[in-house]
Amino acid sequence: MRLLFVDDDPENVELVARTLREGLGAEVLVVTTVEEAVAALHTVPYDLVVTDLFIPLGHEHGGALGPRARRYAEQLEHLGGLVLLDELDRVEPAPLLLAHTACTDRILIDLLGERVVARVRKPAPTEVLLDAVLSALRGR
Repeated sequence: MRLLFVDDDPENVELVARTLREGLGAEVLVVTTVEEAVAALHTVPYDLVVTDLFIPLGHEHGGALGPRARRYAEQLEHLGGLVLLDELDRVEPAPLLLAHTACTDRILIDLLGERVVARVRKPAPTEVLLDAVLSALRGR
């Protein structure tokens, strides 16, 4: 089982990531930018991506995202989670997606669409996020 956590404040997810590694033997990668997430997604398949919406694209995002990056950088700035959603459409097999975000804007939530199997309000207690991750994986 492979999981990718995308959060620009990795302390938010580190305990859950460590629990999944130690308790289930899961391969877990925690990254802090969309650029790092895209590189990881095109390296190995992931079963689940847990991401915030409010994450930066990264420093060299033009390399990872190609020409789309300029448009995104100008329009979305710190809404990197939406860029990540776009990139997930290019990944086969597509991983499940769990949104771990403080975002309450209905329009942005609607943009997440059906790809998102669950949304956990941030900051979530460790046990709540862990339960959401396990539930998402069981539903696969």
